[in-house]
Amino acid sequence: MSALKVTEATATPEFNIFYFAELNDSTRIEQSLMESLEKCWNEWLPYLKAYKLEQPEGAKGSDFLLLFLDKEVEDAVEEIWQETPTEGLAHHNLAITLIMSAAQSLLPELEEGKCAPLPKPGEAALEAFKSLGLEWNQEGTVNRQYAVFTPHPYSGGCEVCYLEETCPKSKLR
Repeated sequence: MSALKVTEATATPEFNIFYFAELNDSTRIEQSLMESLEKCWNEWLPYLKAYKLEQPEGAKGSDFLLLFLDKEVEDAVEEIWQETPTEGLAHHNLAITLIMSAAQSLLPELEEGKCAPLPKPGEAALEAFKSLGLEWNQEGTVNRQYAVFTPHPYSGGCEVCYLEETCPKSKLR
């Protein structure tokens, strides 16, 4: 097993109001909520982490993209949720919008399906997670609520996804 090279990637997420509204099941957004979303978006950007996990030169295997928002964002969403569940849900969806927009900035193909297929990580990817302070759960998640782990470059949708059998969006079941 060769170790994956972990390098920071520069994601450039842009707020997509239509994507957010779709996630939030909203047809309109009140001005006060919009102001709160903008404030949180800007506050949360520094907590966005993006990495390329690449095979060493000449090694066989896949490369990956890993993005996540630090626990501070999870805590902020939870605090808002405790105050107002409706706004908590909106801010939860904002965090999803942020992480997906960041992923789409690095893999534009993701925008078409609005989903990032999740591969099953091998030992090298698990070691890379550990080096970044992350843990893989058998449910197919890392210990960050807002995270994307997907093949890089893009290599397909549902047909390569670890969650194919349990994903509500899957058209292959």
